[in-house]
Amino acid sequence: MKLKKNKQKIKIYISWVVVVLYLAMIFYFSSQDGTKSHKVSSELLQYLKFLVVLIPERIQRYLSGTYRNMEFILRKAAHFTEYFILSFVFYRAMVISEVRVKKSMIVTLVFCFLYAVSDEVHQVFVPGRAFAVGDIIIDTLGAALGIIVIYFKNLISGNIQYKKRH
Repeated sequence: MKLKKNKQKIKIYISWVVVVLYLAMIFYFSSQDGTKSHKVSSELLQYLKFLVVLIPERIQRYLSGTYRNMEFILRKAAHFTEYFILSFVFYRAMVISEVRVKKSMIVTLVFCFLYAVSDEVHQVFVPGRAFAVGDIIIDTLGAALGIIVIYFKNLISGNIQYKKRH
């Protein structure tokens, strides 16, 4: 019995360490000054160019006029994706910590929103970066999609009961 309890404590500890490490990664990327952040995005775009051969020619023609906006799109997709992943990591830590499923989903979404706000406030103090309400919205939408995926997974697996109204 004690061994099982210790294993559960270790699982809880590890899941929260993963959350903290993930938050630190987000903080690290937000700490990069505007020049370095732009350079990282530009270099990533260069690596992604090889994927162009997979895109139909009609779409390539359309995108050729918007290439200068591709870095902007890439950066916003990165925001969305990192908070989508954050919602899974944080939710898992909540559930492993034995917080009820529905409460875990709500707390996860609120936490992701608040961390997105704090991330933007942090960027005010980073040279070449600024507070962007749009990024908070994109981050929160990424987290919300994560919660929606979690909700439907839980609904399908029976962790959440759908209540019919009579």
